[in-house]
Parts: sequence; structure tokens; C-alpha cells
Amino acid sequence: MTLLEALDKDLVKIPLTSSDGKGVIEELASLYAGKKGLSPARTEEIVSLVMDRERLGSTAMENGIAIPHAKIEGLGSTSVVIGVSRLPVEFGGKEGTKIFFLVLAPAENPTEHIQILSSIARVCSSELFVRMLQSAKTKDDVFQLFFE
Repeated sequence: MTLLEALDKDLVKIPLTSSDGKGVIEELASLYAGKKGLSPARTEEIVSLVMDRERLGSTAMENGIAIPHAKIEGLGSTSVVIGVSRLPVEFGGKEGTKIFFLVLAPAENPTEHIQILSSIARVCSSELFVRMLQSAKTKDDVFQLFFE
């Protein structure tokens, strides 16, 4: 699976309303759970697994990007949930984070998980792309940036 195959316009949240890292993870996980019809308990499990991963080391990168992620048992396929915040959120990096890519991958397919993380890092190495993503106004704007 490629990054483009993992993207879904309905899994883009702009703007994020949370002002802290855990709140952002909860917001993105709730969007995912709503789209996939997951129970509140499953949503809490996802948030817990992502936060456990963050405690190992922040997934915040340069340019205000973070790629929180988790491998989830029994997940059908890899999904990427994108959130863009208007204000910087403290997420453990040297600077505030505005762009979040929540990657949720089946625990049974670790290679795919690594490929998606690598693809996101590669795309976000372009400062122009990051600026365009930060200035996006709608989920359509965000989604279109990946397909141009």
C-alpha cells in the first residue's frame, strides 16, 4: 500500500480544535473511529496505543510536522488521518506542531507501516509542500495537495 492509497478525504480534519498533544490524538482517533464505525472502547484503545508510542519518543519533526503512529491488532488496513492546526501545539519537538499525520497500521503488516511513515517524511521534506499544507483552508485543499 502506498501513501496515496492510505489517504481518505473523510479522514482529514481542518482546523483541529485541540490545544494539546493528547487532545489532538483523541480528535484524530475519533474522526477515524467515526468513519470506521468503531466503539468508544476501541477508540480509547487506539489513543492509548498512540500515546504509549509517543512516550517512547516524540514523533514531532522539523517544520511543525508530527507523525504519531501505532500498530493495531486486527486493523483491516493502514489509514492516515491528517489534522492541520491553525495554532502551534506543543508535541515534544523543538517547535510547535501544526500538521499531524496519524498513521494507524495493522500489527500484522509492519513493513507497510514503515513504508507509509517513510513516504510521509519524504513528502514533508519539501518546505513548499509544508507551507501549502499549513495554509490549506479545507480538507479538499489538503487532499488535493497529495494528488497534484
